[in-house]
Amino acid sequence: MKAVFTHQAFHGGSDCLQVFGGHGYVREWGIEQIVRDARVAMIYEGTNEIQAIDLLVRKVLVDGGQDMLALLDGLQADVPDAADTQAQTHARIDTLRGLTTGIVQAAPGDPALPYRVADDYLRACALVLLDWAWHRIDAGLDASAPGTGARWQAPALALRQWVLPEFEMRAGIIRRQCEAVTG
Repeated sequence: MKAVFTHQAFHGGSDCLQVFGGHGYVREWGIEQIVRDARVAMIYEGTNEIQAIDLLVRKVLVDGGQDMLALLDGLQADVPDAADTQAQTHARIDTLRGLTTGIVQAAPGDPALPYRVADDYLRACALVLLDWAWHRIDAGLDASAPGTGARWQAPALALRQWVLPEFEMRAGIIRRQCEAVTG
């Protein structure tokens, strides 16, 4: 998740910096320092791309994807029943399961494939984990507590409308890369 949070921090900071377009000076607001700090964080502890390769090549492919598939089974079983977006979450988990299997099957035919799709795979995994984690947060909220609904509705909506749609894009890239190998 380190790679995901630093990626989101940099891109979020960069987007915020763009709001100042035409303003001229942004130093007094501190946003340029936030962007620099977020960019450096992407490099510390190994670059995000190295972490993506490590996940796919050294963690997932080494056992034919079995540990990842077991993790996905656990996530699938742990999505709360009451969640209004449960079906979408299950579909993402199923898609990630298929992507994992597809990469495992295609990799022997093209040893460079895992390296080409590693970043997309890491992002897809992270998006599934964020989706699952949000369901866990939502299930643990006390709906009767004052301000709970309003406080948590905006972040949930932002996740669903602006963050999770990236999953389909990443999945499509991985699928096309695997199909190019397997035919």
